[in-house]
Amino acid sequence: MKTYNYSIRSAILPLIISLFCSAFATGQAMGAEPRSPRAAATSQAPARLIITRMPNLGVNNVVQLWIDGKPTATLGYARDYEGVLTPGRHVLGVQVTRSLGIPWEMALNAQSGQTYIFSAGASNSGNVVLYTGGF
Repeated sequence: MKTYNYSIRSAILPLIISLFCSAFATGQAMGAEPRSPRAAATSQAPARLIITRMPNLGVNNVVQLWIDGKPTATLGYARDYEGVLTPGRHVLGVQVTRSLGIPWEMALNAQSGQTYIFSAGASNSGNVVLYTGGF
């Protein structure tokens, strides 16, 4: 009888150890699964947009910024805009608030995790445009 109990104990102990190890390994795999969406989220991280207002526009002129047709920011003298864009195509528009003309617009294909820097300044024609890079 003792031999029988001993063999059950010897069979149960490896069974418990294997269940514990498999549960630990499954827990490790389950712990790895949440990291995958975070990695995917990192690949779809927003793009960063920085727009500086150049001083050549004067003190009294205010620049209105639109992103995808929506008013986004008003840049007074010595003011900048910092924001984020979802990856994909966007239309940036700028105009001096006192101007009655059509806003100057440009298309931007935002890439995940990239930073885009523009300067809002006067063009030769007197319109406000976005120049690549800061000043």
